[in-house]
Amino acid sequence: MIEITELSFSYKKTTVLNSLNLQLQSPGSTLLSGANGRGKTTLLKLLAGVLTPTSGRITYDGVDIKGMKVAQLAKLRSVAPQRRSFDLAFTVNEILNIADKESSRRSEIIERLELTPLLNARITELSLGQQQRVSVALALLQESDYYLLDEPFSAQDSHFEAAMLTLLHDIAQQKGVLVISHHTDNVHTSFDFAITL
Repeated sequence: MIEITELSFSYKKTTVLNSLNLQLQSPGSTLLSGANGRGKTTLLKLLAGVLTPTSGRITYDGVDIKGMKVAQLAKLRSVAPQRRSFDLAFTVNEILNIADKESSRRSEIIERLELTPLLNARITELSLGQQQRVSVALALLQESDYYLLDEPFSAQDSHFEAAMLTLLHDIAQQKGVLVISHHTDNVHTSFDFAITL
């Protein structure tokens, strides 16, 4: 379980999160939604250890992440940001090899996200939706306890959205999955828990 206790964060003088208390279950899937500017992406960055809280604490299964090294955090959580920058013309296969060539779920994730036909394509030549599926695959291939995904359904048609939801549901049987999404109309019933900021 991820436990968020009295969590506050400010950018300079602007308070984004104020005394937030939440629990995110694992195994299980949680959908986090809310209006623009409510701090959803900021919360994800705090959970990932990219940002440091102004006050409060975040624990993963009882362990405070404050001051953790990157290698320690990598074992706890894997992140798919809202927009991952793919500037270099590596192939999709080369990019996915960065995560873990030996992942037990590698073939399954690639197949279920329908990336097999794209493995030899240059990432810079793919559509935004295809790049987002590669980004999600890159996160899911990492053997972590929790998966934090920011807007994974962006630029996906209904077919790929459904495929991704089914895959995340299956992963959430053993791991913790947090998804941030503005697009909740068709997806909220696919999650075990729902939180609105």
